[in-house]
Amino acid sequence: MKTVKLNTCCRTRFAFIEITMAILVLAILLAILIPTLGRARDRAKFVRWFAFNRQCADDPTCVVNFNIQEGSGTTLNNTCVGADVDNYQANAYNGTFMKLNGGTSNIKWIKSGGRWSKYGFKSAIQFNGIDTYVLIPGTQGLDFTPYDEFTILTWVKFDKLALGDCVFSKSLWGTEQDAACQYDIYSNPYAGTFGQGSFDVDVFTTCGTWLDTHVDFNKKGWVHLALRYCHTGLDANGDPTGQITTFINGQALGDFLNTTSENPNTASATGWKACTGGSLNVPLVLGAAGCYRKYWSPSTYDKTKAGILSNELLLKFFMKGRMDEFLLYKRALPDKEILGHYEMGAE
Repeated sequence: MKTVKLNTCCRTRFAFIEITMAILVLAILLAILIPTLGRARDRAKFVRWFAFNRQCADDPTCVVNFNIQEGSGTTLNNTCVGADVDNYQANAYNGTFMKLNGGTSNIKWIKSGGRWSKYGFKSAIQFNGIDTYVLIPGTQGLDFTPYDEFTILTWVKFDKLALGDCVFSKSLWGTEQDAACQYDIYSNPYAGTFGQGSFDVDVFTTCGTWLDTHVDFNKKGWVHLALRYCHTGLDANGDPTGQITTFINGQALGDFLNTTSENPNTASATGWKACTGGSLNVPLVLGAAGCYRKYWSPSTYDKTKAGILSNELLLKFFMKGRMDEFLLYKRALPDKEILGHYEMGAE
């Protein structure tokens, strides 16, 4: 009987079509899994931030906390539960959507326009750069003097960084002889080491310009801004002194260039008292700068109504872009805590 020898060699190579099919199946699985994983990751970041934001609302030094999650309506609800302010009522510090010269505000809700917007977790509001702003009517907890300390933090996304776009202000810009400001921050696209833009601030009697910034605002999306003021003592004349610091994405910008004399229409030697209490009671505004009407629009100024807020205050330098979260503390947050705000809210 003839014996048939069997071929016992095993095939050790895959055919091209088998490799192609395996790659195709893997690609399909990745296409299914990656969006799911990305959504889960962003969801986790959003949940972590939201829990952190609620903790901030419990801080007795936090006067205003807008998480900007309403998604509709014309009000930003202040979520602070009990700031250490006499007769404090959180809803007195709600933000109201406004339009210059009255009428329906053009501020728009972008329901999936904030951070982590790809999956719709975060809302934002859109300023049109022409006539939209948010008015915060309560002033008692927002009035500061050079003897106080405060920190303001917000997330913004500029459509284009234009000169003077004002993120927030409690001010009456005017002339070198007659101007007042407690605090504001506005864009300066011509500053920056490489011309990539930075910010100017007015705090009490000082106007500061930062020339060294690590962010190119022409390319950057969401940016975290913080303005901090610390009372440091008295000078030789017995006047209060303080330290002003601006942070971008959790990093302090360092020393600023004192440009008070070059920007006399903003902060000036006339100081800040006109913005504090009294008959004017100048409010905090988001998305615009407060100016003296008598200097910026004299034809609309009524001399018989001098000292009346609606006659004195004119809003200009409107911001064009989005805002997503705004907090104001009546204390100077340390560097590490400001960095923590950025890290908790970063995409």
